[in-house]
Amino acid sequence: MSDKPNLKPGPKDYGHEYNEHSPLDQLAQELERKLSDTIYDRGGIDTRMVEDLRNYHGIYDAGVVKQREEAKRSSPFIKLTRAKTNTAESQIIDLLFPNDDKNYGIKPTPVPEISKVLNSKEPALVDGQQYKDAEGNIITEGDLAARKMALLQERSEAMEKEIDDQLVECQYNAKARQVIHDACVIGTGIIKGPVVVGKMDKAYVEVAPGQFAMEMKESFTPAVEVVRPWDFFPDMSASCIAEAEFVFERRYMSRQQIKGLSQRRGFPVEQINRILNLKAEQTQHTSVYQDDVRQLAGLSDTLNDTRYETWEYHGPISMDVLMALKVIDTPEDPKELAALAGQDVIATVFYCGGVVLGARTQLMEHEGYLPYRVFNWEPDDSSIFGYGVPRMVRDEQAVINSVWRMMLDNGAITAGPQIGINKDLIDPENGSWQIEPFKVWHVKKSVRDIKEAFSTFEFSNHLTELAAVYQTARVLFDEVSGIPMLGQGEQGQSTQTLGGMSMLMNAANTVRRRQVKAWDDNITSPLIKDFYHYNMEHSEKTEIKGDYQVDARGTSALLVKETQAQALTNFLAVIGNNPVFTPVLQIKSAEILRQWAKTQSLPSTLLPTDDELRAYQEKMQKDQENQPQDPSVQIEQLRAEQQKAKQEFEMKLAQFNAQNEAQQAAASNQIKLQQIGADMQANASRERIEMMKLAQNDKLNTEKLMTELKKNQAKLDQDWQTFMAEVQIKLQAGMTANFGLAQA
Repeated sequence: MSDKPNLKPGPKDYGHEYNEHSPLDQLAQELERKLSDTIYDRGGIDTRMVEDLRNYHGIYDAGVVKQREEAKRSSPFIKLTRAKTNTAESQIIDLLFPNDDKNYGIKPTPVPEISKVLNSKEPALVDGQQYKDAEGNIITEGDLAARKMALLQERSEAMEKEIDDQLVECQYNAKARQVIHDACVIGTGIIKGPVVVGKMDKAYVEVAPGQFAMEMKESFTPAVEVVRPWDFFPDMSASCIAEAEFVFERRYMSRQQIKGLSQRRGFPVEQINRILNLKAEQTQHTSVYQDDVRQLAGLSDTLNDTRYETWEYHGPISMDVLMALKVIDTPEDPKELAALAGQDVIATVFYCGGVVLGARTQLMEHEGYLPYRVFNWEPDDSSIFGYGVPRMVRDEQAVINSVWRMMLDNGAITAGPQIGINKDLIDPENGSWQIEPFKVWHVKKSVRDIKEAFSTFEFSNHLTELAAVYQTARVLFDEVSGIPMLGQGEQGQSTQTLGGMSMLMNAANTVRRRQVKAWDDNITSPLIKDFYHYNMEHSEKTEIKGDYQVDARGTSALLVKETQAQALTNFLAVIGNNPVFTPVLQIKSAEILRQWAKTQSLPSTLLPTDDELRAYQEKMQKDQENQPQDPSVQIEQLRAEQQKAKQEFEMKLAQFNAQNEAQQAAASNQIKLQQIGADMQANASRERIEMMKLAQNDKLNTEKLMTELKKNQAKLDQDWQTFMAEVQIKLQAGMTANFGLAQA
């Protein structure tokens, strides 16, 4: 059942006289009505945030403390909620904002037309002409596409650096940690941006030769701001910030700050004077929540707040208001003026005490744009506001407190015996009935034994049973919070091995991964996109502009640090002992060291950059070249060179001797072959002479002689052909190719 009253309170009456024909007064009344409704609708959220803050700080409600004191019972608060909340906050901050990397990146939007021609070898035509590079090669369509991709990459890197510089300057990481703290404690964290902030820079200009004068130059840059949940009043009918039609943001300003608004465009002096005629207390809306928060901080709820309560409204307003405030120029053409009249646009209005102080157009030209980004620790599907760790463990914390109080009360009661005294039988000597050591009691005459006046008895002690309930409540506390003791650094019964601990830690971070993804979706991506659009619309640096995409890499680049560290250690252990991988270590040693330092969360400044490493190597090489060598080293080098020259000479000499022996053997074989041929010719001549002698002696006739001569000639021709064939074989295969010829 709701604690709200049945009727909503009406708009606050500030005593102003409103002109019903004035667009500013009409807007003021509309804003006051809408603000009153929003404050009422958010009343339950305020109550919930106060309860969560009490649980986080370990403070009971004043009524509960009074009841415990009147009952003379203990009232300790076991601050487990605070420990769990701080652990959860530390885990997600460590994952999202390490000291050596960003959780976002910017890359060019893929262009299919360029990607299709990256491998094309067709000559590129620019204005119908072909061009060549410095080496005389014809520039192809692939070369042109690759150059376009390189230019897009250079521009996107320049845009990323520009946004990174802007975030560093406005201390984005510190403010994001505050947002995470609010989300962990009361369920909702809000960051606002980009907002334009001005800063004054000192510059010295030379006004005369040798004389300089200081000038103050104002510059504007985008930044982010943290909006505390109790100052954030969105459209309560929306379930997420993207669905909200409007947002009220409460701000407190001093009287001097209110006066300073008159220097800004769109802030009429007469409107500001209407506020200055009011006291600061008249502009403040009564809020029990503010009193409760002050009490939690140790301040008095009757503190006199002298600040003016101003409201920054983001939502639809009429064009008539912007023209009345001279935020936009009023068209001179009646038709154009009639077309603008009555139209609503999203703008920012500054409102205080029932008066519209001023207005301005939205910084970004997106339709329905609101500069707020909301992160919930545990989202609520029906509301922009979520739940924090204290709300999730609220009942378990109450059980633990109750059991602990019972244990203390029961322990106090059972610490000693309960004593019964019969006052009619004894009287204390000092007149006090308080039990004290070495006390003297006067026993009356009718009493035979003082024990008749005293009796003792014990109450039952239930500490053992209550301790079991307490341990069960602790287990439930861990399970409900989703933050086990392992996440707080207490190992418990887990394995002692490095791999086992790594797996346990990864399992413990499963819930954190979901929340990191929620941060990427709800904070990083939309916020960096807004900075990108701001620079595209307002930056004067044309070299950073282009069509880019935001890459929120919280889960892909930061959640696997433990696994990467272990894998890198194993990798070094494998390749370090294998000589095959020695070139890998020599070439990639710097990159391996950088990756190892990143997994250990060491600052990147400890390691040299590529340029520093290259300069060091060049210096070492020059030093070695210029450094005089040791004479003994030079002698050893000369000896080594002489030994090498001697070995080369002996090798060449051996080759020459082998060639010479081969040539001599070939010449000897040729001489032997010629001798054999001459011997065969001589044998043939002797045979013919012998035949002639036989013919003469035996008186052979001429015909018979000619026949014998032909036979001998035929045999001689056949032998000669055989000899020549074997000579060719020996010249090709060596002297041992035919043993028959060698023997001949």
